[in-house]
Order: sequence, then structure tokens, then C-alpha cells
Amino acid sequence: MSPLGPPAYSLIEANHRLASRFYAYGGHAASLPGALAVYSGADSPAFNIASLTPPPAGLPATLNQLTVHYDRLLAGSSLWLCEQLAPRADPALLRQYRYRFQQSAPGLLAGPFPAPLRPAPAGLTVQPVRHAHEALAFAHLVSVIFHVAFPLCQRIYAHPAAWRGPAYGWLAYLDQEPVGCAMVTAADGVAGFYSVGTLPQYQGRGYGEVLMRHAAHFAATRLNCHQSVLQSSPAGRKLYDRLGFREFTTFTIYQRAFAASEEQANGNDF
Repeated sequence: MSPLGPPAYSLIEANHRLASRFYAYGGHAASLPGALAVYSGADSPAFNIASLTPPPAGLPATLNQLTVHYDRLLAGSSLWLCEQLAPRADPALLRQYRYRFQQSAPGLLAGPFPAPLRPAPAGLTVQPVRHAHEALAFAHLVSVIFHVAFPLCQRIYAHPAAWRGPAYGWLAYLDQEPVGCAMVTAADGVAGFYSVGTLPQYQGRGYGEVLMRHAAHFAATRLNCHQSVLQSSPAGRKLYDRLGFREFTTFTIYQRAFAASEEQANGNDF
């Protein structure tokens, strides 16, 4: 990357913000002062993603706006804080607005992937998501792999407009059965990887790497995206290191339940 280009963290953060809009196909995305607030159409903190937009408007004001926004929608939400945009986020302030720490996710960036160290698994094929039945297969895989209710996955991943760009979906097939999935969000020369996974019984066989290499080749040759970004889970870090990803930022993720949902979860009628 050119030293005169944007800093690596901003490429990662901007692509993540763009990718979060994908979950708005079942609902909507709102640009608030200092934040993007995505609503999936359901009370699902995992898919109702809020992220800061540069330049930050000040965290207290932003948290207040997000609280009002999602409470009006009767929905919980998650807040993704990139360390460069919120370097001194006060945990007490976040608790005041009922945001609870969930996890940290390293933000990674890579150039062109190195050559594979082993041959591709026999019998595996990779195909793009183009038709309704393929979108349903993608939704089913996300539901099983990431333990998300299928109706919500169907609402998002099988939406008629979901795979028309800037998001592109890929399915891995073994004996004509879908066993893995990957989504790429492409913009500004950068391909972001999301929803990358393999069914539990097929994990550890290199299928995820084949999916990522296939999608990265498409992004480079068809979309002119020669850099890749993602937010890493601990389970995928070895693969990402092998593909040449390096860490440039950290996202701290907080979740906030809608008050009625929280009361019900605690066994209280509201």
C-alpha cells in the first residue's frame, strides 16, 4: 500500500461499515450524526449494527442518539468501536447506556494471497450465489454454522436484492451439497470477507481457504480489488495468517438489549 494512501485501519473500518448495510435489506440503514445505524427488521443485536462514522461527533451524543433510535424500533443492537475512531471509550459511559462488552475482533488486511501450500480438496467446487435457491442455501448455512435463527437469515441473505453488489456470495459444494459459504463486499479496491464458514462436520479440511481464494480471485480480476480485509475470529486466525493477513486495528464490540427483551430474558413480565 502506498504511504500516501489511506491508513490501513480506515480501509478495514470503511469496508466493515459498508458490509453492515447488507443486513439492512430486511429493514433499513440510518445515517445519524457521527454514526451509521443498521436495522435488520428484527430485534437482533447481532444484525442491528451501529458503527461510528468519521469524523466522530462525540461518544456521549452518539450513544444517546443510538439509544433513542433503536428503542423507537423496539430492537437491541451491537456497537462496533474501531480503536482509532474511539481510542478512549469510557466503559462506565457505555454501561450507562446499557452497552455490555461482548468481544474484541482484530481488523486484518492482506495484499494478494501467497500460493497455496497444499492442493485443493478433491471433489470440492465453488459457485457464486445467483439464484433464489442458492440464496436460500446460503441463509441455511449461516443459520447452522453461526447458530442464528433461520427465518432471520432468510430475511437477510435470501432478499431479492441481496446479491446484486457490492456484496457477492459464494457456496462450496461437495457432491452437489452446499457445505460452506463466504460473502465478499467490494469497494474502492478492497474486498471484505464476511460470513465465511463451513458446516461443522466438514471443518478442518481446507474448504474455507478454497472459498476465500476463489472469492479473492474474482474480486481481483473482475472488480479490481487487490486488497482484502476482515475481522478475525480466534478460530480463523491461523488461516488468515497463512493467507498473509496482518493486524492493523481492533474492534471492540458491545451489545445492548432492548429493555423489554432484557426484562423477559430475566423472567420479568413487562
